[in-house]
Amino acid sequence: MALSLVFIVSSDNEIVEGMRSSSLNMFGLVFEQVDDAGSYFKLSKKNSALRRENTRLAFENYQLQDALLENIRLRKLLQFKYEVKYDLIPAKVIGYSPQDIVTGLLLSREDIGQVVKNSAVMTANGLVGKIVKVTTSYAICQILLDPNIRISAKVQRNRQLGMIKWDGANGLLLDHIPNTIPILRGDVIFTSGLSQIYPANAKIGGVNKVELDEQSLFQKIYVTPAVNFNRLEEVFIYNQLETHEPGN
Repeated sequence: MALSLVFIVSSDNEIVEGMRSSSLNMFGLVFEQVDDAGSYFKLSKKNSALRRENTRLAFENYQLQDALLENIRLRKLLQFKYEVKYDLIPAKVIGYSPQDIVTGLLLSREDIGQVVKNSAVMTANGLVGKIVKVTTSYAICQILLDPNIRISAKVQRNRQLGMIKWDGANGLLLDHIPNTIPILRGDVIFTSGLSQIYPANAKIGGVNKVELDEQSLFQKIYVTPAVNFNRLEEVFIYNQLETHEPGN
């Protein structure tokens, strides 16, 4: 083949010249396809890195919004806070949970076996759920629409604490909010931080309807999840690294 290629390249015959052109076109096409494949994988890896950074920035933005509101309310008091370091581990959504007892997602990653059970899972839009099972190859993420999930939450505007649970359809309910507390349509709901699983100030969703019941002490608050669970392709697992006091 090598001698034939040398012969084709060195000959001036018209027939050979045509063969030379065809060979060059063929080799060019092959190298172009190889180059395109390489570019695709490089672009895919870059997109994953960008989504990870976008998720981190969105989560930190929620925290900054909450810190600003807290600072406005308590600016005359000295607040002592802990600085939390964390990492976001990307994982691919490859399907739904194969276990009927869990409403969730099946996640895949090369080193998924190193993920810690009960780690929070999120995207740039907000909280997805938590890891409930880990094997050497896969992990199961219990999503917010699971009937058994309960999350301590707070209303961003007035700091009122409540409990998030599934509403039985495609949304969420914010429970244990007294009728005397004004909750408005559009209020943003975040994680309260009163949990060893979910970090504080992860966005859960927004209030879309409030129902007052005179027969009950608590109002019925419907929340639209921040995440569209039907369109998830990649999520990020929250991995807390360490907690330390500022200045130490």
